[in-house]
Amino acid sequence: NKPKLKPLLSNLRSVNESTLPYKCGVIFFYHIACTGGSSINHWFGQQVKRNGPETSYWTKWGRKEKMEANFINIMSNNRTQNIGPNEWRFVHAHGMSYFPNASEAYLYQWREEVESQGCAFVVTTMLRDAIGHTISQTKGMIKPNLTLDEFTSHLEPENYNQKGVFVTQLDYLLYNMGPRNEYNATKEEKVRRAVELLQRHFDVLLLSDYDRFTDIIHKITGWSPTTMKQANVFDGDLNYSYAGKFVELASAY
Repeated sequence: NKPKLKPLLSNLRSVNESTLPYKCGVIFFYHIACTGGSSINHWFGQQVKRNGPETSYWTKWGRKEKMEANFINIMSNNRTQNIGPNEWRFVHAHGMSYFPNASEAYLYQWREEVESQGCAFVVTTMLRDAIGHTISQTKGMIKPNLTLDEFTSHLEPENYNQKGVFVTQLDYLLYNMGPRNEYNATKEEKVRRAVELLQRHFDVLLLSDYDRFTDIIHKITGWSPTTMKQANVFDGDLNYSYAGKFVELASAY
């Protein structure tokens, strides 16, 4: 059974830098596709290697519909329990592993469990400018050789309960890689709900500012500063016969 939701929070979550570093905790990274998340994920992996046995890395993701149940079970029974007094655990949530809109209550539960041990629960994600994100998503057209209409057909209002290759940042934040709007919500309601989730739960939220991201995480954990290297960078050519179409997509969805 899912835990019950806590009362609404009216204020943004924030990190009081004057109290840092925290002595222990869990960093929960919600990886939105095509926002530089692979670079962040690899950087966290390097941090774990550099900082010894009291740091650990865990991820559980894939393309299967039932992935989330397994992810939640391990999070609840392993990753948030029995944290050492100087221990840091990094969790990478990506494709199909966690659906914030429907499973929000677990974020409350996990935070309560971690903080009850005197440790910090830090939820973070990275966003990207809409046009850059849209162009990056078009790489998904290449291997299946999709036409633009095929690539975007699930975005039409009548196809609200379908999944597609192109997933907007708003949709991914709410529904991960599931149907883009299975509740048939208006775009205004989707934005309202996304802002609500960010306000309630996300401690570190940035827009393509990776230097600032690493600086904040270093301060939170007390880890020695290191730079982030790019990972999963597309090295092919992208040629558009009508670039304006992608500007329209970015602004419409």
